[in-house]
Amino acid sequence: MNAGSTERSLVLGAYSGLPARFVEPFAASLRATEFKGSFCIVAGRCEPQERARLEALADSVIDADPEYPDERRIARTLLARLRRTRGLRRVYAPTFKAVARGTSFRTWSSLEYHLEGLQALRYRHYHRIILEREPAPDFVLLTDLRDVVFQRDPFADRVDGLELFFEDASVRFGEDHFNTRWIRDVYGHAQLDRMRGNPVSCSGTVVGTRQAMLAYLAEMIGQIALQRGPIGSRDQAVHNVLIASGRLPSALLVRNGYGRVLTLGAMKTFELASDGKVLNADGSVPAVLHQWDRHRALAARVERPPAVSLAP
Repeated sequence: MNAGSTERSLVLGAYSGLPARFVEPFAASLRATEFKGSFCIVAGRCEPQERARLEALADSVIDADPEYPDERRIARTLLARLRRTRGLRRVYAPTFKAVARGTSFRTWSSLEYHLEGLQALRYRHYHRIILEREPAPDFVLLTDLRDVVFQRDPFADRVDGLELFFEDASVRFGEDHFNTRWIRDVYGHAQLDRMRGNPVSCSGTVVGTRQAMLAYLAEMIGQIALQRGPIGSRDQAVHNVLIASGRLPSALLVRNGYGRVLTLGAMKTFELASDGKVLNADGSVPAVLHQWDRHRALAARVERPPAVSLAP
C-alpha cells in the first residue's frame, strides 16, 4: 500500500511546439506538493532556448526529434498545404490515408509527427521510458502539461492498478462535438452509434502502477499502429474505444468529482475550501486539476505569481 509518492514514482508528459512558459504552472505546483519522484518530459520540435527552459523545469527531457526524420518531404509539404487551406481541409485526411496506405509504421509515424505532432506518438515513448527506466517506476502519472496543476501529491492516495478518469457527466458521445468527431474520424459511424450517450474518459490524465500502465500503453500503441490516417488529438477516441470494447477490463473508471483528478473543462461551477483549494463533489481535495484554464478566475490565480501553487 502506498502512502504518497516515492523516489521511484514518475510523472510523464509530452510537449511539442509551444513555449516552455506554459509548463511553468505545472512544474511549480508539482514541486510545491510532497511529491518525491521524478518529472520527465518527452519533447518534440522545440527550439534550443525552449528546450533549455524545459530542462530547468523537469528532472529529465527526452528529445523525440531524432526518431522522426522527414523522409517524405514532398508528400508532407502537400499534406501540410491541404491541412491549412480553407476549402481543402476536407480532403486532408483521405489524402493522408492514401499517401500512408501500404507504407511502414516508420513512414506513417514520420508523417504523423511532422503534421499532427507528438500526441498520438507519445505512448510509444512513455512505454519505452517506463520499461527501461532504472530503478523501475512504482507508480506513474501520464498527464497533459499545459492545462494541469497540482493541489496535492498525485500519489497521496493509494494506487492499486490502472485509473481512468471521466470528464464532466455532460460530456457524452453524440453530444460533444469534438469527441463525437474524433470517434467518427477514426472508427466510423457504426462505432459512434454504439457509443452514443456514453460518458467520455479523458486521455490527458492516466494513473497506474508500473505493470498496469505498461499494459494500458501496449493497448494504445497497438490500436494506434493499426491506423494510417492522421490521429493527433484523436488519440482520445482510441482511449475510449478501448474502454467501450472491454480491452481494459481491470481499469478503475473514476467519475469526475470523486477521485484524484478533477477535469474542470465542462464544469460550470465548482466548490472551494476555505483555504482556496478546489473541491471534488464529495468534498475531498483532488490532487490534480485538469483544464483549469477554462475558468477565468481560477486561471488568474494560477497564472499570477505568487499564487502559481495551489498547495500549502
